[in-house]
Amino acid sequence: MQALPGERFMDYSEISLKVTRSSTVEVKRVLYTVPSRMIGETVRVRLYHDRLVFYVGQALTVTLPRVYPQAGQERARRIDYRHLIHSLSAKPQAFRFLQFRDEVLPTETYRTLWRHCDQQFQSQDACKWMVGVLRLVMDHGCEERLGNELLVNVDNNKPLPPLKALQERYLGKKPVPAIPTRQHDLEGYDHLLQGSWYHREAAHA
Repeated sequence: MQALPGERFMDYSEISLKVTRSSTVEVKRVLYTVPSRMIGETVRVRLYHDRLVFYVGQALTVTLPRVYPQAGQERARRIDYRHLIHSLSAKPQAFRFLQFRDEVLPTETYRTLWRHCDQQFQSQDACKWMVGVLRLVMDHGCEERLGNELLVNVDNNKPLPPLKALQERYLGKKPVPAIPTRQHDLEGYDHLLQGSWYHREAAHA
C-alpha cells in the first residue's frame, strides 16, 4: 500500500453565486436564506456533503447545514427567519408577499399566530405585528416561551396583545442614572466679563 498523502484531499466542490434581494441563494435545487447583510454580495460556496460554507472575499461569513430534496421532490428549501428579520423590520409589508412566507414562521405555533393576527388586525398592522414579534423572539431568545404564551390567548378566544405592549415588556425603559452636578460660583463670571479673572484662593493668599 502506498503512503497516505501529506495533505488532506479536497472533499468539497466550490461554486460562486450572487445573493438575491430576498437574501437567498439556490444551490443544487435547494433554496437557502443567508444573513441579510450579504444581499447583493457575490459569494463563494464550498459544498460539503453535510454543510455549506459561505465566503465573501476571503472572509468566512456563515455555515449552513446542507439540505437535499426528499424522494419525489424536485426542490427543497431551508428558510431561517433570523436571516431575514432585519430586512423585514425595515419593510414589514414585504412579509405578506414572500413566496416562502409560511416557512419563515419557525413553528406551527407561529403559523397559528399569523392566521389569528391577520384576522384581528388591519392588513398593514398584521404584518407589522408578526414581524415585530419575530424580531423580539430573535433578539431575546424567547421563541418557544413567547409563542406558547401568545397561543394561550388564541386558545381562550382572547385578542392578541398589541405589539407596543410586547415591545415595552421586553425592551423596557432603562432608568436614566442621576448625574450629580455642581453649580459654579457666579461671582467668578463677573470677574471674567470684567477682564479681571482670578482665583479667589489666590486673592486671599
